[in-house]
Amino acid sequence: MTQPGLASASPLARPIDLSAGWNASDQDLAGRFDRLYAHAITRLPQGDVILRGLPFALGRRSTGRRWILAEPGLIVELGKTSGKTSGTTAGPASHLVVAHFSDSWRETGGGRPDGMPVGWVLPTGEPLARYELVFADGERQAVEVQRRVQIDDGIIGWGFLPFEAVGHQADHALDWRGPFPDQGRGRSGPAGHAGPLTTLPGAWAAGQSGAVDYVPSPTNDATLWLHAIALDPGTAPVSLRIVPLGEGRPGTDVVIAGLTLFAGRAGPLVAAGRRQFVLSGSGGTMPRVDLGTAIRSRPAGRPPASATPIGTFGPIGWGQPVPADGAPTGSSIIDLSLAHDAQVSIGSSVVAAAAFDGGAEVSLAGGGSIRQLARPDIRVTVRVSADTEASPVRVRFVDASGRYLPPLGHRDEINPGIFEDTGAGLILGTDSYAYVPGEFQIDLPAGPIEVELVKGFDHRPVRTTVEIEPGTRELAFNLEHPIDLRPAGWRSSDSHVHFLAPSTALLQAAAEDVDFVHVLATQLGDHFISVPDLAWGSQQDPAGRHAVMVGTENRQNMLGHLALLGARPPVLPLASGGAPEGRIGQPVTELLADWAEQCHAAGGLVVGAHFPLPFAEIAADVVAGLIDAVEMQVFAPGLDNPSILEWYRFLNCGYRLPVVGGTDKMSAEVALGAMRTYAHLEALESASAPSFGAWSAAIRAGRTVVTSGPILELLVDGHEPGAVIRLPAAGGHLAVSVRARASQPLINAVELVVNGRVVAGEHVAAAATELRLEASLAVDAGSWIAARSRSDHQIHSAFGTSMAAHTSPVYVEVVDRPLVAAGDAAAILAVIDGTARWLATIAAIDDPALRSRMVARIADSGATLRDRVAQSTRGGAPT
Repeated sequence: MTQPGLASASPLARPIDLSAGWNASDQDLAGRFDRLYAHAITRLPQGDVILRGLPFALGRRSTGRRWILAEPGLIVELGKTSGKTSGTTAGPASHLVVAHFSDSWRETGGGRPDGMPVGWVLPTGEPLARYELVFADGERQAVEVQRRVQIDDGIIGWGFLPFEAVGHQADHALDWRGPFPDQGRGRSGPAGHAGPLTTLPGAWAAGQSGAVDYVPSPTNDATLWLHAIALDPGTAPVSLRIVPLGEGRPGTDVVIAGLTLFAGRAGPLVAAGRRQFVLSGSGGTMPRVDLGTAIRSRPAGRPPASATPIGTFGPIGWGQPVPADGAPTGSSIIDLSLAHDAQVSIGSSVVAAAAFDGGAEVSLAGGGSIRQLARPDIRVTVRVSADTEASPVRVRFVDASGRYLPPLGHRDEINPGIFEDTGAGLILGTDSYAYVPGEFQIDLPAGPIEVELVKGFDHRPVRTTVEIEPGTRELAFNLEHPIDLRPAGWRSSDSHVHFLAPSTALLQAAAEDVDFVHVLATQLGDHFISVPDLAWGSQQDPAGRHAVMVGTENRQNMLGHLALLGARPPVLPLASGGAPEGRIGQPVTELLADWAEQCHAAGGLVVGAHFPLPFAEIAADVVAGLIDAVEMQVFAPGLDNPSILEWYRFLNCGYRLPVVGGTDKMSAEVALGAMRTYAHLEALESASAPSFGAWSAAIRAGRTVVTSGPILELLVDGHEPGAVIRLPAAGGHLAVSVRARASQPLINAVELVVNGRVVAGEHVAAAATELRLEASLAVDAGSWIAARSRSDHQIHSAFGTSMAAHTSPVYVEVVDRPLVAAGDAAAILAVIDGTARWLATIAAIDDPALRSRMVARIADSGATLRDRVAQSTRGGAPT
């Protein structure tokens, strides 16, 4: 019954052969103890076992008697050890470790009050037995054994652990990645006792604790309590007299299961605090520990930038790529909890815990080494300011080994699973970050610490090294703000965020400097996310600079997804049709068009989420004028990914379709605002607190720029994106100005795009902080003109994106020369016709009339686009 994470038993421990003293069987104890113990006793360990790194020779059920029940005059001889050394003298020891437990207190009649269930331990400190040791030199030592001090009831509830004993089952590490067991039943307590006696069911969430906790047990298992009796150095105990002190009262019985002698320099049950080690050249082998716990092994993080060749790292704050083997350094960070006399086994090497004292590096057989890292035991208050104010920010602290050091209240190994992170952390490639307010605390080790501070795209990020000394108590940083579009009326937004509580989203918004964040409630089969926040979950920070708004993402696996922003009341249901969006077998009951019309009626904005996917009805709804904007989720390095190319198709058919940026953040591997929109607001209620109405009006008007890094400005004949320029039939020349800026070197190119083709550009080999482009365009037919910026760098997130930018178009109308590209229209019509075919044939629609209505609605969009193409060929303006 060796516990996980333990090696063989400590060589300093010798189990005592107690077979001559066994005087009670499971049935005997069941007849004396509270009736709840009858089955629990049969599940207790038996035979030769290792408990918390100590060997015990326990009795077996097959022998009948396997327990020592405390009785007057009972003496146990300690002269023989068990196992391979059976028959030898026990010899000197530093501790005698007793594995024992007691009955639960009962009244004289043998029962307990109805309001006092088994598991509620009382009375604390009640003397139950006296252990009298006799040594080889004739000396004696007596220990009084008290309830919930040196011993505890075999079955306890939550909150009743003993003060000088530990359970036989040590808490062991649990990988929060899983696999997780099926969720079993918990244990409900009687009325009035839910707190101390209830154990709740759980699988994934319980696993996030990183530990398996055995007490209390949901199935009322019993525990052997291990108590180490300190002996005078060099003494050899020869016998143990067990004196019961309960005078035969019900509930005072004491049972000894096993004894072990230990010869060490400190108590074997007392482990020092968790320590971290860097293990090199071992292939990530997890060490084994006898006295203590091997908790965790994980790849070491990337070393600080100061320790790597110049040019290795790209932009500050947006992650580094994960190597193909998943390990950025070839070293591992190992977490161990060790008793003073523990031994650590790594492959064929065995290292005493004392060898790590002082940070010595210990060489291992076969190559490699292990070294204890300095404890992060210097508590430091960190203050970050921007624009002379305390500022929420995203931070990263790393020591020279590559160990990530989280602020207090943050985990050091962030869970990237979908809907599994609390929103306090972020992983970008190999790098971990924490979202913090403008003042926070962190525990740091002495020595050099690399610090990164990031606040969106407009502030200049910081990467610096600070020297932490034992007396360091405070650190202060200031972020420069080289680009500030707010005074001119521009506001940033992330239109697509999931799973975050509004208050958490607000902190992330402030840390990433995003003005508007839209948290979208949605449905995943039988699971509904953020729906309770729809009522009044929207929030603003005290200064009114950042706002979180709760909307919905309404989804159909074939037809498409819509982000419905600002609609009050919200648009329900959240899904139409079956899994994975809706419930398995759910019929199609709504079109996207139905949702879009409800959203508009409720004052909301309709966005084609992660355009164009799923690519079906969304095409028909653009043609029908129901889509206010399309969302870019990621950029390819060449800005030639399907989202861009399909958007260009609709623009080439004359549809004025603004673009917005949304991350679709669903995990800790996506930074809020990594893809964001800058919208130029005209109606500002105040300089700091614009409304949703002003923001949505700017989106509808197309005054937008989408970016994952640079700030991009476009003027066409003095007009910004969204504007419509009207020219006579002869056309004309238009002066174009493009400017791309960034707070750190990101920009490799700026390009001018007309009707989907790059017509001019400026390119540089080394990324720059600013590029400009001036051009004169000859326009003789209907056109759209946009600017874009490209980069060789990327954000290393789950939804990796090039650090690029793209404006919405400026539109040019030329009399009798409309823009309708027949080839692009044909591609769109193929999608529209396919959507109608799916609805007419294999879609799960229960009502024939509803099916007919849906098919007709999609067919109407197809007819509208065909008419548009036909009119353009005749030279008229499309309707």
